Amino acid sequence: MSGKIKQTVSGGSGKQSRQKKSGAAAAVREDTDPRVCGLLDAVRRGWYQLETGEIFGGFKVTREDVVLDVGCGEGNAVLFCAKQGAHVVFSDVDAAKIEALKEKVRQSPARKIECFVSDSVPLPLPDGYATKILSTEMLEHTVNPEKVLAELFRVGQTGAQYLITVPDSRSEMLQKPVAHPFYFLEPNHIQIFTKEEFIRLVENAGLKVERYDTWGFYWTVFMSLFWIVNSHEDFDGALLDLIKPPYHPVLQNWSNTWAGLMKLKGADKLMESFDSFLPKTQVIIARKE
Repeated sequence: MSGKIKQTVSGGSGKQSRQKKSGAAAAVREDTDPRVCGLLDAVRRGWYQLETGEIFGGFKVTREDVVLDVGCGEGNAVLFCAKQGAHVVFSDVDAAKIEALKEKVRQSPARKIECFVSDSVPLPLPDGYATKILSTEMLEHTVNPEKVLAELFRVGQTGAQYLITVPDSRSEMLQKPVAHPFYFLEPNHIQIFTKEEFIRLVENAGLKVERYDTWGFYWTVFMSLFWIVNSHEDFDGALLDLIKPPYHPVLQNWSNTWAGLMKLKGADKLMESFDSFLPKTQVIIARKE
């Protein structure tokens, strides 16, 4: 057995060795869709843990929860909560996205489904309604984030837990010189929050911060490259709707590089370091006491 293994590793003709190298190169060049790569990166960094029921580390959803997601977008978080069997409530300003998400959630084991079109000021819900409240990548789109958070505070039960994310100011400022102007205009990012401003915003709403974290270096680089390779495009509407195939080779190569990195032994420490120094997103888990 050992002799055969040794022969396989070190033996063979030059042609066979070249074939092996060629095969390895082909495997590296296999394309990974950039949005799929971003989702895999998120899971690697603690998001969407189906085994534990945690959307993010420390934020667990169970069947007993009433989960409200404001500004739900395409609804990855809503679908995750629905899979846990929770009562899910979701809203967005885009009626088409609400209708599409409602059809998907209907096929899930969610114990109850509610949805509505709203800008969250006000929310058509009674006081103390939800046990888990999500606001992910939404506050940067709002004219008055303080009013939105006041509404989220109102509809949360005593003891309710909140998962709130906004873009990191370092990523936003990196993109400013190259981004299309519409990126920092409505309906996109009209607010930029530093760490201190973000924490103060949440605490001033009456919530107690339990955890602060950052992640998303992959997306910081992707978006910076996105503006360069699409510098002549005439953009309009929500940015996420514009990130779709066919992808420019530069974007595809970046996705392939990051996907390859995630497969390497010991990559987690490097990825965590990247996410700390140049993240795309800030994350706060907070509670209403």
